[in-house]
Amino acid sequence: MSRRAIPFVFAVAVFSYGAFSHHWATIACAAPVPPTPKPDDSASASARKLLQNRKIQKELKMSAEQRIVILDGLADIEEEHEKKLTELARMPNPSEEDYDKLDKARQKRTDKLLADAAAKTLTAPQRTRLRELHRRLLGPIAFTDAQVEKRLQLTDAQKKKAAVIAEQMKAEVERYLDGDGDENEAKRKADLFSFRKARLKEMEDALTADQKTAWDGLLGAAPTGFLVDELWLKIEEETDLLGPPG
Repeated sequence: MSRRAIPFVFAVAVFSYGAFSHHWATIACAAPVPPTPKPDDSASASARKLLQNRKIQKELKMSAEQRIVILDGLADIEEEHEKKLTELARMPNPSEEDYDKLDKARQKRTDKLLADAAAKTLTAPQRTRLRELHRRLLGPIAFTDAQVEKRLQLTDAQKKKAAVIAEQMKAEVERYLDGDGDENEAKRKADLFSFRKARLKEMEDALTADQKTAWDGLLGAAPTGFLVDELWLKIEEETDLLGPPG
């Protein structure tokens, strides 16, 4: 994507802004701010990034007020970034490092916005649901997450197995993305989904009965507004939001 191209999430923000702004203007008073979450109630950085996704927002049943906090904030960040890009372009011989600094500054502001939204705007049940959805999207990679390791009390052998499977998934995704545009794309996509399901089953089969029960509890109910595999791949392709758990 060009440095001057508007990111997908900003385009969504602009598209949605009008409707939410109108609703926002009709609110007589702001909803009470939820309490700051305790450490065990927090959402990871990787999970917080999912708040940019419209399907995740719907699954969390976020209110218009909650959405506008994110949409407005992202729009402000992007507007400031575009302004700085324009200023930099007018300078004589701007370097690649100069552009990288702007990108990092934008990412830092975005990360802070999402962290504040998750901690101060979401309710405790919404944060719990966000973590559940994040684990479902991570699939087999979720077992490398420190919180999951702790909750399931994974053994060293299980942790080692999870790490191996995570590397296998990473390689398989890279192989799929490297072949983007291939005439057999539908088959490659189906193969990728099958590989992901097989690795998840392999990891689940390595759990004890008690661990399986705990794992089911960490996943919560299946989402109703999207197919997990489809959204997972879309995120991998477009924004790489998931990355390693964290």
